[in-house]
Amino acid sequence: MTQTLTPPRPAAAARPLVGDDRPAATAAQPIGSRDWIVEAVCGGVIVCCLIGAGFLLRSIGRQRNDLQLVMAVEGTQGMPPHVALATAALGTFRGLATDVLWIRADELQAKGQYFEAQTLAEWITSLQPHFVNIWGFQAINMAYNISVMAEEPFDRWGWVSRGIELLRSQGIPLNPNAPKLYEDLGYILMDKVGGDRDREHWFLKARLASDMQEVLGDKNQGRTGMEVVEAFKSVASAPDTLAELLDQHPEIQPVLDTLAKFDAKPDEEFLRMLGLVVMVNASSDAAAMTGRGIPEGTNKPLVGTLQSVPELGKPCFELLIPHLQKRVLLDRYRMDAKKMLALMEKYGPMDWRHPSAQGIYWMEEGYAKSLESRNREGRNELLVIKRRLNMIAELMRTGRISYDGVSDRVDLLPDPRFIPAYEAALAEAIQMIQSEAGVSTQYWNRAEVDDLMKGWERFLNEATIMAYIYGDEPKANECFKKLVSLAQDQGMGDQPIYRESLQAFVTLRLGDVMKLDLNNTRQFVDGMINRALVDGLGQGRMDVFNRFLKMAYKVYDKKYSVSDPTKVRVQKQTDIGSFPELVDASFEGMMRQGKSPVLMRARIWAWAPEELKIRAWPKLKDSFTEQAVAGGLDPARAFPKPKGYEDDKVEDTNDSPNDTIDTTEPVGAGDTGRG
Repeated sequence: MTQTLTPPRPAAAARPLVGDDRPAATAAQPIGSRDWIVEAVCGGVIVCCLIGAGFLLRSIGRQRNDLQLVMAVEGTQGMPPHVALATAALGTFRGLATDVLWIRADELQAKGQYFEAQTLAEWITSLQPHFVNIWGFQAINMAYNISVMAEEPFDRWGWVSRGIELLRSQGIPLNPNAPKLYEDLGYILMDKVGGDRDREHWFLKARLASDMQEVLGDKNQGRTGMEVVEAFKSVASAPDTLAELLDQHPEIQPVLDTLAKFDAKPDEEFLRMLGLVVMVNASSDAAAMTGRGIPEGTNKPLVGTLQSVPELGKPCFELLIPHLQKRVLLDRYRMDAKKMLALMEKYGPMDWRHPSAQGIYWMEEGYAKSLESRNREGRNELLVIKRRLNMIAELMRTGRISYDGVSDRVDLLPDPRFIPAYEAALAEAIQMIQSEAGVSTQYWNRAEVDDLMKGWERFLNEATIMAYIYGDEPKANECFKKLVSLAQDQGMGDQPIYRESLQAFVTLRLGDVMKLDLNNTRQFVDGMINRALVDGLGQGRMDVFNRFLKMAYKVYDKKYSVSDPTKVRVQKQTDIGSFPELVDASFEGMMRQGKSPVLMRARIWAWAPEELKIRAWPKLKDSFTEQAVAGGLDPARAFPKPKGYEDDKVEDTNDSPNDTIDTTEPVGAGDTGRG
């Protein structure tokens, strides 16, 4: 059999891919040519991307700087050495280390291991000083968690003050554009120091008042609201540096020479030394405890020289002291005196010894930073506005501070002068809410006016009562009418409490507003006594005077069980003094700094019981002369010396509780005792 061989076929052209309907000539194009086209297209895309990145680089860099995500070498300037070293050493690994430490610190905090969490927080602030949340975490941990573990009041205040100082002197200077840190600082002052949740809250308030009074003194005592603002202008307008002060006032040079002669410097230590001397000499408790004079530990030769040589004392207190006050406010407290003055002109005679006054300052600073922020939607501006309003309301409730540096006694009494301030702040807030920019509520819808109405209703209830019991009946009527109008808008105008008179409303609401704790008991007594003076003695109505006095005494007696010796009395440390002493203090306050006309005070003086006038005369006689002359009256006629007053027997003290006001019968004698 013969086998037929099939010749091999020629190699066929490569079959095109499925769907490849290119012409044969195109399919047969050399591979090198195709690669060149791809490379050219990719290269063009890369060039375009690089050009686009170049255009965006400046914008991205600016945003990184705004968000403080970049830490250049110059960014470490001004930092503590250990912070700068850690920042430079770890470089880009700081973020990873911070995340690990932050997670661990949060776990320790949740377990109640506050000291351990505090240690980790300190490490985090060293590694990442621009991590805003950790500063607030650390400050609140010290002020709230660690402080309550301390038994001694001084130790407790130490932790609270450390939390305040951490934000004020480190966190905020390192993160000046972080609104949250300002708000955290304001909240600690308002809530921890100004509130009453801490069992040692009175001690905290006394420490804050003492600390600031050593620097600024008591600028509110005996002054009207306008006078308080005017007095602070000398601080705000003082030269910024000592060189500027000398250039403007060469007469200050002998004062500086005198300080150098007695080994003193024009600094914070000198300012606080003089502030302490003034506090001791102004103390009403000093006579009974230590006596007035120059306290121990001060530079007595220097103080004596300044007191005895007018050519030195006058320029020292009128020129040098305001300059030092301005410098200490800025250097120690990081507070700008000009901004403080602006807030006083806006809101009223703010007493900077009050925690809410300082809280308002920092809240305002934080809100201003929030408005400048590129991320307003991430801020809860409504919460800041509500806290500001709450602090102004607190100044209305407790804004009048009386602090005695010798006995370390602090009283926070109502100041109805802040009622208009709240109304103005509320109107401003409503205007902001209704503006095109609006007010953010942090990831929710924009704020609405209704968000503020509950607080407004609560404020009107309190303001009506405060204004009424402090003798400003026109303002009380104004607040009451607004409250009735608000109730009608809410469909509650038919309730009996809103259909009665102002007097009936006050009577019904007093029990709700004036709760019987230490603070409000003191407020109630002071308010009732002031009302007794204005409506009773000011109108020649002894029955009205005794009626308000009895209301005050009933609350006082319920708290301190004076009339029933079988009941257990309050502890000594919560003692606010005997009832006659409270009457004396309120009477002297009204006669010295009441806002009523001088003729009204002259009528009150004419109708006041003789024993009350005898005790008050040594402290008020100089003030009476000034008031009468300013009002164009004869001092001897307007404020005659009490008939029973004897110059050689009556001291300038308030030590004799034997001649007191009777609370059960018309004014007479009889000691009510000390609670």
